[in-house]
Amino acid sequence: MKINDHLVLWNHVLIRVMDVRRMLLEPGEVMRGYRVPTSAFLYVTEGSARLHIDGIESRMQRFHVLHVGKGLRLDIAAAEQLEYFMVLYKAILPLPSRYELVHLMERENPFQLRYSLSPKYPISWLQKLEHMHQIWQAPSPLDKFKVKTLFYQLLYELVEQLHEQGVEIIQPDLVSQAVYYMEEHYQEALSLEELADTLECTSRQLLRLFKSQMGTSPIEYLIQLRVNKAKELLIYTDRTLKEISESVGYADSYYFSRIFKKQEGVSPKRFKESNDRELRRYNPFPTSTYSIVASGLRRYSSNGYENHYHYMKEGNAQMYKKSRAWVTTMVVICFALMLSACSTGSTVTPAPTNGVTQAPATSSSPTAAVNKEADTTRVIKHAMGETTIKGTPSRVVILTNEGTEALLAVGVKPIGAVMSWLGEPWYDHIKNDMQNVTVVGDELQPNLELIASLKPDLIIGNKVRQEKIYDQLKQIAPTVFAADLVGDWKVNFKLYSEAVNKKDEGEKAMAAFDKRVAEVKAKLGTKAATKVSLVRFSASQVRIYQKQTFAGVLLGQLGIARPESQDKDSFIEVLNKENIAKMDGDVLFYFVTEAKGKTDAANVVKEWQNDPLFKNLNAAKIGKVIQVDEGIWNSAGGYKAANLLLDELIKYFDVK
Repeated sequence: MKINDHLVLWNHVLIRVMDVRRMLLEPGEVMRGYRVPTSAFLYVTEGSARLHIDGIESRMQRFHVLHVGKGLRLDIAAAEQLEYFMVLYKAILPLPSRYELVHLMERENPFQLRYSLSPKYPISWLQKLEHMHQIWQAPSPLDKFKVKTLFYQLLYELVEQLHEQGVEIIQPDLVSQAVYYMEEHYQEALSLEELADTLECTSRQLLRLFKSQMGTSPIEYLIQLRVNKAKELLIYTDRTLKEISESVGYADSYYFSRIFKKQEGVSPKRFKESNDRELRRYNPFPTSTYSIVASGLRRYSSNGYENHYHYMKEGNAQMYKKSRAWVTTMVVICFALMLSACSTGSTVTPAPTNGVTQAPATSSSPTAAVNKEADTTRVIKHAMGETTIKGTPSRVVILTNEGTEALLAVGVKPIGAVMSWLGEPWYDHIKNDMQNVTVVGDELQPNLELIASLKPDLIIGNKVRQEKIYDQLKQIAPTVFAADLVGDWKVNFKLYSEAVNKKDEGEKAMAAFDKRVAEVKAKLGTKAATKVSLVRFSASQVRIYQKQTFAGVLLGQLGIARPESQDKDSFIEVLNKENIAKMDGDVLFYFVTEAKGKTDAANVVKEWQNDPLFKNLNAAKIGKVIQVDEGIWNSAGGYKAANLLLDELIKYFDVK
């Protein structure tokens, strides 16, 4: 590490502290796919976690500081309750600057380096960060200046220690980061300048490094990546050209066709026709896309578990040579089915016309419709890729609470489900609908053996909760994963509806809910100006809930006001007694997370509500502190809970 060069740059750049955050993750909770918006320091004050930085695994431990650069992708999985500070900052080299400084910035750039260490004086770091976070909440110009001075104090201690200890510094691999970013965002409009800005480098620097390592430019690589994705869709799906072009980042299908032909030498249509012929060549049954792989796994997969020899374009296809007996058998079966269908239909013989008997009309009987539906295959795109599902699944296992509510809303009763966070084993508002449903563990630890014993034809889960066991689940049955667990449950609801072949029912249910919300919003009038505060008490912490939470999203849809501390596009903030004032509102709704038979959380509620600062809240003075059901207001997080929450808001605001 060239500490002297780094000190030169630290002394010349303009530093701006962008944010000071105090973050908390519960045991088993995951923050996934966070793209760091600026350079950042993370300092762990409690617990530990597994950390992936652009796919490279490491550990976060108490009293360790981690520095990362802009554009890196963080995945943090809490092994136990994890608390950490995140300080986001920008370092800008003012222009014009001497050529040596500009060149040094390109070559070294300490603001993009990744390193971690344990500070000499961890308690001093903790106190400074707590002070920074406290005054950052409502900063005046003087407060911002104080945050900056505290940041420089931390920085001085850190650079001094780096110099003394010779800490290992990991230079960012801009090329691999660029490739990783394009793999994630190829569906979006991307330019070289935007890509370079995301990775905090110049476009000239990125272009030079990319060509040196990859032998091509970033944009040419992106084009080939998009074309390769399009080829997979052309071969293995029945999507239209417009759908495919849009899914790989081209709004104009004609432009996409020109790009495709330039890369592959043929148009997308010709490419698809050619590959269809090749697939049929090795396929004994023209109605089947693949000849060997089992029906439950009929899709291209690059996960390493399937054998791909049946895709190869050379050698003999043995099943093709021995298929005559199978074809004969199929003809006999089809003939028998035709006779059976005739015996159940009309017995009137069609009248001859000019000596030729008319062909019977195509059957529209319920049996034919059911058979057609059972044979229909659908490709569902989800967080882990694409999954092919045949017909309408009848034996569904669901691995999230909000997913359970989604299935019930579209008329699907699962054969197995993870237990509710509250209840024995189901929330009160769904227990009547869940009779005889097998409990398959909880969201954090589903029971694989039990799931397999149920012989499901579809498993639905969530990447945040069950990514580790996805490969095992999909060996049991076709598996579809939602990407995230967020306040806006509608995103996952749509995916679940499509997965169980209940898209129409899902759209009707959602339309009914949206109509209710719109009607209530229209009737609220001036009552919508009431500032609603949301608070959660548990034995370990007290939180306020912001806009990107289950209840927060609905309040936003209704246009109901929030206190300034909660009117943020974030999830939660952990409070201490010094900032109780952030709880205040015209009304304060709170819920309590309490294990059965315990009173620890209830004692926390008493302690806080007896505090003079709490008693001084406006909501407390006017008697507007109201306890609500955590299942409905927070943890259930699905369709039925959303309707019940809406009912409670209608009742509180006296909406007629």
